[in-house]
Amino acid sequence: MRLMRYANAFFLLLIAFFSVQTTLAQTPAETHRKILDAIENRDYQTAVNELETLKKTDKRIFELNNYDYLLGRVAERRGDAAAAMANYQTVVARGSALKLYALRHLAQLARSSGNLLLERTFLQELLTFAPDSLPADAARIRQARSYFESKNYEAAIQAFANLQTTIGAQMAAAATPPGASAPPPLEKNPRYRENLVFLGEAYLQIGKLAEARDAFTKLVANLPNPAQPDDFALAGAKGLDRLDAGENYGRVAPSIPDLEHLRRAQIYQFNRDFPDARLHYQAIVTDYPQSGSVPDALFQIGRGYVQETNFAEAINWFERVQEQFPEHPVAKDALSAAASAYARVSKPKEAITRYQKFIDKYPDAENLERAYLNIVDIERDLGEENDALKWTLKTQEAFKAKMPEALALFAQLRIRFTQNDWPNALLDADRLLSFSDLGGTRVPGGTNKAEVTFMKGFALENLMRYSEAIDVYLSIPDGRGEYYGWRATERLKLFAGNDKSEPLIRRKLAELTDNIEARPPEAQRKAAQDALRLNVLLENQTKLLDILRKAYAALPDYQKVPVFRLLDFGRAEPLREKREPAAGHQGLADELLFLGLYDEGTPELEAALKENPKIVPANSSPADLSYTLAVFYKRGEMANRATSFIEPLWKTIPADYQIELIPRDQVELLYPAPYRDALLEAAPGRGVDPRFVLSIMRQESRYRADVKSNAAARGLMQFISTTANQIARELKRDNFRQDELYNPPTAILFGSQYLSNLFKQFPNKPAAVAAAYNGGEENVRRWLVRAKSDADDRYVPEIVFSQSKDYAYKVMANYRVYGIFYDENLRAR
Repeated sequence: MRLMRYANAFFLLLIAFFSVQTTLAQTPAETHRKILDAIENRDYQTAVNELETLKKTDKRIFELNNYDYLLGRVAERRGDAAAAMANYQTVVARGSALKLYALRHLAQLARSSGNLLLERTFLQELLTFAPDSLPADAARIRQARSYFESKNYEAAIQAFANLQTTIGAQMAAAATPPGASAPPPLEKNPRYRENLVFLGEAYLQIGKLAEARDAFTKLVANLPNPAQPDDFALAGAKGLDRLDAGENYGRVAPSIPDLEHLRRAQIYQFNRDFPDARLHYQAIVTDYPQSGSVPDALFQIGRGYVQETNFAEAINWFERVQEQFPEHPVAKDALSAAASAYARVSKPKEAITRYQKFIDKYPDAENLERAYLNIVDIERDLGEENDALKWTLKTQEAFKAKMPEALALFAQLRIRFTQNDWPNALLDADRLLSFSDLGGTRVPGGTNKAEVTFMKGFALENLMRYSEAIDVYLSIPDGRGEYYGWRATERLKLFAGNDKSEPLIRRKLAELTDNIEARPPEAQRKAAQDALRLNVLLENQTKLLDILRKAYAALPDYQKVPVFRLLDFGRAEPLREKREPAAGHQGLADELLFLGLYDEGTPELEAALKENPKIVPANSSPADLSYTLAVFYKRGEMANRATSFIEPLWKTIPADYQIELIPRDQVELLYPAPYRDALLEAAPGRGVDPRFVLSIMRQESRYRADVKSNAAARGLMQFISTTANQIARELKRDNFRQDELYNPPTAILFGSQYLSNLFKQFPNKPAAVAAAYNGGEENVRRWLVRAKSDADDRYVPEIVFSQSKDYAYKVMANYRVYGIFYDENLRAR
């Protein structure tokens, strides 16, 4: 037994010896590359092992190159707060150039542990050490909020007042470039408004009610966009209600003028706080029955209930508008809304009666066709397809030679699909293709040429007219953003597995490739792209792509793909001897970029370039510099900066550009994969492909973590408050606040949970999940029932909401590209 212990100990010593020898055999540059590669591949244990070994074997090189700071960053990623703090404190103690960033991380770690006093200690040290640094402004903001969270309201008020003074001074000093519009007034500046929220709350907590009222009033009175009240306006309305309602806050509306009720109600309604909006709308109805705002208040109460999917209660309010104010302009909207609500509570006769009343009473209504088409949908939901067809004919007759005629014909085409009436479907599709305006994404129930052409091909396919179907499918351009081009290509792939159509595919492929290289460039391009779509067996794939490259090189439109040079910034090699770093932002950028910390290094580089443009490498163009910054921001998980650079350039390139020929570096700017750690932690365990989460994220926010939509949706995944609260309950996130959605890991967690719920309702139907994410799961269920099919190619045309259909197109196109270029672990293929 003792011999066995000796043998084991000897074996472990051998492993340690050879590990050290291997490390010693590596040059510092090789070790550096190995560390960065391990971090990039999320192999954090290997990175830590290499860093710890280097620390033991050559502490001098370890410290000269700030590897202790990198070790702290890796420890943070692994969730090892103690190791992270120890390394950051070492960086601070030895006075490293990265001291200010180490102090920032120490403050963040202190805050996450709940030690706000320690957080402020680190923040103050940062501000004393580097008061004009890039992290300094964020540190001042966090210092003020830390006082507030500690309930030291007097100190918080002073800190926020100082911040407001600084913002005012910065705005006054900023010169407006010639020809540019003037910046918004101070009171409408987002940072100024956010600080006002904290000031109002702090004044309220210490009993300075006049000062609190002043702050809250400014928030509701000075809206940057009156039609879209922001989060800060919502906080102002809540603060004023607390002041005015006192102990009755949240239960009874305060006694204020009707117009003030209306102002606060509109703020609540836009921000989807429907219960508080109702309190104010009902106060107008009850306390000011003669007010001209009463009809709108009644209608808005109904709308709030619709948003909460309480259609039965909504009906009462819509009917009340019509009964009490039949001639008021809002009565028209109330009648249409009541009809829609009746349909949602399974009262189709009442719904149809009201739509017919709408048609009779408002023959000149701007949206009259919706009443007709909604009756079509109700009849379909009842299973009365023949009656639905009668209404499509009535609609076509009522709107002859106008766009609604096309909408009605499209509804008729969809009915033909559910009936498998392929001869009439083909006739309807041909008729539709003669219309110049199919509605597109401008109107509910609209369509487009690509969708109708696809449906024509589908009808031909089902009539077994395969040769014609092949030509029709090929006529729909395919490319990275072309949903129906992709679906057509997928249909063509199925033809290769069909005994009757496979010979036709081979014949077409031979026709396209015969003597292809002798054709003019445009004919070569078209033939090669079509052949690649038919080439299911991947025969001569490389040759076809080479032919296509040559054709593109001869065609001006396809030559527009930009070519860039990635510029070198930052130190290339580890330091072996001590040297003075470059001053200011450039020195910080050099160190951070050397360590692969692009999230902090790229902003420092951009600041350095403003200070000294001469640091740009020789023989480089402005485009090369912009490209380099885009790549660096992408590496630093600020992917919105990458897409905002590359997307305008690709808008000038034909939409059918072959996906496989897009330069890989530009694919990664167009379709980046940021927040990999958060995605892989949150999505796969919930049965969600992280590439699908990215596809949603790309469409929702273009990877901007701080964005808020017109519908008050927040963050990367654009959650509205009602859905966010539901997901917070599922995740057992007590005391959840809506602004937590601006934190990327939180947004990704919530998005993955919600998508998991949707995939349980619509298993293996990503297009349905995408439509439900945008338009609601109940609507998608109705569309699936109407389609009488689970197949994407049959239910997607049934998506009535134009925004939701377009959304599904784009998400699925994104998902296709992400699937081509990334594996399920978000590694490049």
